[in-house]
Amino acid sequence: MEPNVNFCTNCGADLRKVQLDSATQSSHPGESIQSSESVLNSESQVTQKDSVVGSMTRSQYQEDTKEKAQSELKPNLVSEKAVNMWQWFVNSWKKPFAEQSAEKWYGWGTLLVENILLILGLYICINKYTQEQLGNYGDEAGAAVQSTISSFSTSVLFELFLYFVLTIAAMIAAAYYAHKFIYGQTENVFDFINRIVSCGNIAAILYVVSFLCLIIGSEDTLKLGLPLIGIAMLIFTLSVYTVVVGDNAPAVQDKFYGLLIVVIAQTLVIFILGKIFGNAVYNQIQQLVHTSISSLF
Repeated sequence: MEPNVNFCTNCGADLRKVQLDSATQSSHPGESIQSSESVLNSESQVTQKDSVVGSMTRSQYQEDTKEKAQSELKPNLVSEKAVNMWQWFVNSWKKPFAEQSAEKWYGWGTLLVENILLILGLYICINKYTQEQLGNYGDEAGAAVQSTISSFSTSVLFELFLYFVLTIAAMIAAAYYAHKFIYGQTENVFDFINRIVSCGNIAAILYVVSFLCLIIGSEDTLKLGLPLIGIAMLIFTLSVYTVVVGDNAPAVQDKFYGLLIVVIAQTLVIFILGKIFGNAVYNQIQQLVHTSISSLF
């Protein structure tokens, strides 16, 4: 084949094109490979990205589903607990001394709410009465006296709340020990408290009625509400005595002495706490009188 011939003499192919393509392919062999690798890497990155996004989407979906289920479950649990506690109250009103299953916090929770209602009702009643009596005085002296009485009532009622709580706790502790003394063993302390409160749950109704009477604050409602508070406290005391001596379990000690332990402990606690809080209230009353007189002059 001659040097200047640009086509194959056998097949007629254009040698310029063949040489150009071959040269191009032979002169840049790595670029084609790199291009293919780039395409593969891009596709791999896209696939990994889609996989990560899909994984995040699934994880987020699972978290959202879990949070939604929990948010729907919480109101149902609260509603169920409220229904169970109401049923506990109803059963205790029907048969006060009958045993029934209950959450551990039913007993002490009920006692705490009862005392809060009592103190809150007294606070509202005292402040309402003070405003009615001193509301006609628009001068600074009347406002100062009203502020002093409000502060005094808050302090005294807080001390009264502590007095009730400590007295109840001491009575329950004495009853728990006396029950163990009589029968040789006793139940869990929370179950024991539940039995006492369940036995005297009629007092809850009286506390609610007395609270309503106190916040109304009229003379007639006070005549009804204040005696109801005393009756409610008496019912609680009787329920403590009943749980101590009323069990059908065989006694290893005479029940009279167990009851005597509770009565003596109750008397001592009331006397000691009465002295402590009584002196504190007396000092506050003296300070109130002194402050009130000083504000008038």
